[in-house]
Amino acid sequence: MQNGGSLETYAEYFKNSEILIGCDINEDCKKLKYNQNKIKVVVGDANSETAHNEISRIKNSFNFIIDDGSHVSVDIINSFIRYFPMVNPGGVYVIEDTCTIFSKNFGGGILNEFSAYNFFKKLIDITNFQWWSDSIKMDDYLSTFFLNGVPKFIAEGWIDSIEFRNSIIKIKKAKKPGHDKLGARTIKGTEAIVVDLPR
Repeated sequence: MQNGGSLETYAEYFKNSEILIGCDINEDCKKLKYNQNKIKVVVGDANSETAHNEISRIKNSFNFIIDDGSHVSVDIINSFIRYFPMVNPGGVYVIEDTCTIFSKNFGGGILNEFSAYNFFKKLIDITNFQWWSDSIKMDDYLSTFFLNGVPKFIAEGWIDSIEFRNSIIKIKKAKKPGHDKLGARTIKGTEAIVVDLPR
């Protein structure tokens, strides 16, 4: 949150928002005051149970969650695991300033297999799990990041898509869980003139 300007910006941009919650570890954020009652401030480490519980007490589901926190890879991954389940079906989870993931100072690095970028790159394959599920178990594929099995929301197929842009990662939550995301196959026509297709 720093000086709190982002929450004011979001309040202006999301005019119809019901509530906006900002969380920052800096105790000085308690000094921030807003004219709109829908803006709430939680002071604490977003990845702590205390802060998570306080956020959940205010609101336990969101259409948008934006991670603009420490930018440290392990924090980015932990925040995603903790807060993505709170995104409403069809909602969006955004991670900002992902340029930091390339820096060793933020626990990343272009060759760091444990970086947040590598984590989300692996999740791209999870969006296509139906095509390789016979080859390897999901637990084994993601064992670099999860020694005791993948989180339930990943296993159930709640991740619909992942979009990478310069310094931003956007993860969309599916409207319903599952890995068969293409739906039923549709074939038009009654004749296979060029290639004989299986019935």
